[in-house]
Amino acid sequence: MRNAQLNFTVRRLAFLSTLIYALLAPAVAGAQLKASAEQLQRVAALISGNQLVEAEQQLDQILKTSPNEATALSFLGTIRAKQGRLTEAEDFFLRAIRADDRSTAARMNLAYLYLLKGEPDKTAAELEKVLILDPANADAAYRLAWVLFSQGRYDECIAALDKVKQSQTLSAPILGVLGDAYLRKGDATKAEESYLLALEAQSNNADALLGLAQLWRTRGDTQMAVSYVERARNLPVSPEQLYKLARIALDLDLKDQAVTALTRAVVLRPDEPSYHFALGTAFLKQPADLQGAEQSFRQLLKLKPDDAQGQLHLGYVLLKQKKQAESKVWLLKSIRNGVGTPEAFYYLGLIAQAQNEDAPAIQLFQKSIQLAPSFASAHVALGSTYLKLKDYARAQQALETGVKLSPDDSKAHYNLAMLYARLKNPEKAQEEMRIVSALKSQGKGQQDESESLEPPPPR
Repeated sequence: MRNAQLNFTVRRLAFLSTLIYALLAPAVAGAQLKASAEQLQRVAALISGNQLVEAEQQLDQILKTSPNEATALSFLGTIRAKQGRLTEAEDFFLRAIRADDRSTAARMNLAYLYLLKGEPDKTAAELEKVLILDPANADAAYRLAWVLFSQGRYDECIAALDKVKQSQTLSAPILGVLGDAYLRKGDATKAEESYLLALEAQSNNADALLGLAQLWRTRGDTQMAVSYVERARNLPVSPEQLYKLARIALDLDLKDQAVTALTRAVVLRPDEPSYHFALGTAFLKQPADLQGAEQSFRQLLKLKPDDAQGQLHLGYVLLKQKKQAESKVWLLKSIRNGVGTPEAFYYLGLIAQAQNEDAPAIQLFQKSIQLAPSFASAHVALGSTYLKLKDYARAQQALETGVKLSPDDSKAHYNLAMLYARLKNPEKAQEEMRIVSALKSQGKGQQDESESLEPPPPR
């Protein structure tokens, strides 16, 4: 769920920044003007220059003599949107549409406004109306495709673009979205066809290159996937495309490329929390850069203090650095406003365990298991606590469950060996130690199984 929300949030950013730039000129050119085009062009220039007071004074003069001037009303809506007064902006755009129901510019403005308000269904509805009025409007077609895709409405996205094809040639950006929709639907053949058509139209289209990278990764051809990532990362791409590139790079275990892409995205848009979160999780990939991850999660929480996932991840990073007191603070924050995640209770249990607070540790591990019965690490931690307390029956039950869930967990096998030794069962104890040695020889064990549990990263 979080990835879907991030995807919509991140991809919508590119459109919000063009609320003024993309729509001012069409608003003047396309409306049935009662005021002079020169007056409205001056207003457009003032709004573009962020001289909103002067622009509004000019508009007031126009509307005194022409109160139903659609373009002037639309411009007032744009000013209100820039001021963050979104309800008033919507009222002005609706008035503009009532004054001229064929004003595609006012409807495009309204569509952008609904994006600002986080109402993608209304955005899609307005864009569909624009395409009824102007079937050849490539901008509306692209944005409609993107909104439908971002909501996971892949069939509707494909159907809408099939209809658009009847009135216009699909541009490279539109073909990129179409390819993404087909890829999410599992139709690799049509996805590849769309991406290749996009590259025919625009050889350096980053979205198509990244789509092909994803496609070849799903086909198991890592070499082809990496080649497309390499082509895309050398292009002048947007922050949104850098974010997409990084996610694909991480899927291909290209940590350095992912970190580089996300670092660039953060420089270009430092106020976007999701980029800092993604960069932090990229730093956690092996070999982990805990300081880099900590810095990213702290920056995320400066921008979004109540982000539970950010609090959880920062708590984890601090725990890995043995900063248990501060880790506990952030982990408690992450569960304060809800039931919390299994990892949060597990990490808190590890802290309690390290501080010899065995009873609270048991309760926390049990809560983690209650939330996620298949969370092997929590079973192992619970078993190790019972082992310490010499409650061998419960220790055996928890540790054997942990081994079944995660056969390669060397810590679980080590604790079972200790348990069987105490239960006077040397054969089983030796068998478990052989497993520990085998796992260590394969690089799957901790350096010293007698040390504290190594906490896995949040899922």
